[in-house]
Amino acid sequence: MGADEPSDTSFQRFLDAAALNVAEAARRDSLEPETVAAPNPLPAPAEDGMSLPADSSAQADHLEMEGNPSVAAPWWESVAFSGLLQSPEQVAFDLPTVLTDTLETSPRISAVSRRTSIAYEKIVQQDAVFDPTFLLEGGYGRINDPVGSTLTTGGPERLIQNSVTASGGFRKLTRRGAVVDLSQELGTLDSNSLFFEPNPQGNSKISLSITQPLLATSGQVYNTRLVTQASIESRIAWQEMRAEVENHLVETFQAFWRLYERRCHLVQQRSLIERGEQIARLVDARADLDSGPLQRIKVQRRLATDRDRLIEIEAELRRLQVRLRTLVGSPALATLNQSVELIPLANPDIPSENIDLHDAIVRGLEYRPDIQAATQELAAAGLSINVTRNELKPQLDAVFDAYLSGLRGDNRFFQAFGDQFTEGPGLTAMLQYSLPYGRRAARSRVREARYRYQQRSEELRLSLLTARREIETALIQANANFQLRDSKAITLAAAVREEEIATRRWEVLAGDGGPTALVLEDLLETQKRRTEAEQLLVTAQVASIISLIELQKAMGTLLKTEGIQPTRPGNTSQIEVLQTGPVELDQLTPLTRIADFDLPRDTESFGESLVSESGMIEWEGSAPKDDVTTSESME
Repeated sequence: MGADEPSDTSFQRFLDAAALNVAEAARRDSLEPETVAAPNPLPAPAEDGMSLPADSSAQADHLEMEGNPSVAAPWWESVAFSGLLQSPEQVAFDLPTVLTDTLETSPRISAVSRRTSIAYEKIVQQDAVFDPTFLLEGGYGRINDPVGSTLTTGGPERLIQNSVTASGGFRKLTRRGAVVDLSQELGTLDSNSLFFEPNPQGNSKISLSITQPLLATSGQVYNTRLVTQASIESRIAWQEMRAEVENHLVETFQAFWRLYERRCHLVQQRSLIERGEQIARLVDARADLDSGPLQRIKVQRRLATDRDRLIEIEAELRRLQVRLRTLVGSPALATLNQSVELIPLANPDIPSENIDLHDAIVRGLEYRPDIQAATQELAAAGLSINVTRNELKPQLDAVFDAYLSGLRGDNRFFQAFGDQFTEGPGLTAMLQYSLPYGRRAARSRVREARYRYQQRSEELRLSLLTARREIETALIQANANFQLRDSKAITLAAAVREEEIATRRWEVLAGDGGPTALVLEDLLETQKRRTEAEQLLVTAQVASIISLIELQKAMGTLLKTEGIQPTRPGNTSQIEVLQTGPVELDQLTPLTRIADFDLPRDTESFGESLVSESGMIEWEGSAPKDDVTTSESME
């Protein structure tokens, strides 16, 4: 530099500052510090356009790397909890609030609850068949017929009779198949027949009729089969309700965390654009000194690409707001203006859980609703076998009829009512027997029921195998996501360090040609990689939480761990989904061992009843000897 050149020039200050920055960068590279800077926007240039960015490590938050690296108070979290969409109104909520509102207002949960209530009402309807039916009948009758024999009337050419009758009674079907019919009849009758005595007359008759099946269609199991079937179907509906509620809550939780993820991505993307704009302003300010048009074009091209990505993130964020609002189903959210911003408040940095595979499978076999439903399907198939085996027997009914009657003149039916108890009854007793030739239809129904039992047995085995596969897969994914979360934290720390070094390199080098143009390109790439590392870390954190939710769903313990309990208050058909205190996984009582996945395939080995009502299903092992012989001869 010549002696006649002014010593106090902007360019000289730039060179001095650049030398200091190179020395500082060399010192940091040699120390390899344990803490690195979190992202921080570059400061705006001074009025002379020559000021350099300050050391970002003095103002940034830090990523602590001790053992398993994790983000401690990430810089983007506080920003994500504030308004980002320039909406006039914001609604902030946490996950427990979302859970409570979803359980109370979601139309999907309400619909499946009503469907389960309908299934319980079916039990009442089928059981009401055994309620007694009260019968009342009354009427007036007149006969006016010509007669072809004088023996009918004793002289008059037409038979004219007038009658008034009234009857009442009840009919009842017992749970063992008997039909009981009891009725009392009172009436008056007058006639023009000369042989009619007394005339007019009052009559009374009380009748009792009992029909009891002795072989086919007899027994409590057969006659209460519809009640038992409705009870089984209600338990299946209950498990389906659990599965539907779990699926809906999983979707709601995923929407909540995805919304949080996109908000963090939006903050991080805006930070990337802000840092790029700082570089663009520095390049423009140094246009007359050491930067050229190529550098400005590169920066503008990168900013345009980043802004495109920002538009995509904002659109996805708004879509997730709509989805979460729909899943919650709250009228309060529905009435809000669509421009209202939803702000989820959550901390995704949760510790990993050490869940043993054996314990997870055991809990799944005990709590998964699909396994419970498949078990009830198998019980229904067992019931069908017993019903069809009953229908295979011959139809033999015992019929018993008895009556008492009384008669008085002058229409005195009340006296006739008293007289009917003074004389002996009239009786009829008989047996009715029927047997279709060959019993082909009954035999076919038995074989069909056995095939259905085998089908349900295999479906239960499939459900068990599917449960084990889903639990193992969910556990593997959960462990992998927690490892990825720690790995992404390390990647982010390296990306932060890389950006700092690239920034210092660009600070000390300038120009529009040679390797210096590549330095700017490298700086822009490192800024992008840093933002991508931040976004991937948030994605990994959210994925680890969602994988835990999926694991709980695979084990069937999501409702229990969240403290959600569907109940029927007062043992009614009304379903209420209550929310109690959360339960930790280790507080759930597991089974002692994993049950054998291979169910008996022999149709003769049905095991114990799977229906809650003890004795409602009579398995083949408890059938009478002659019945077993009949069944075996059928085949």
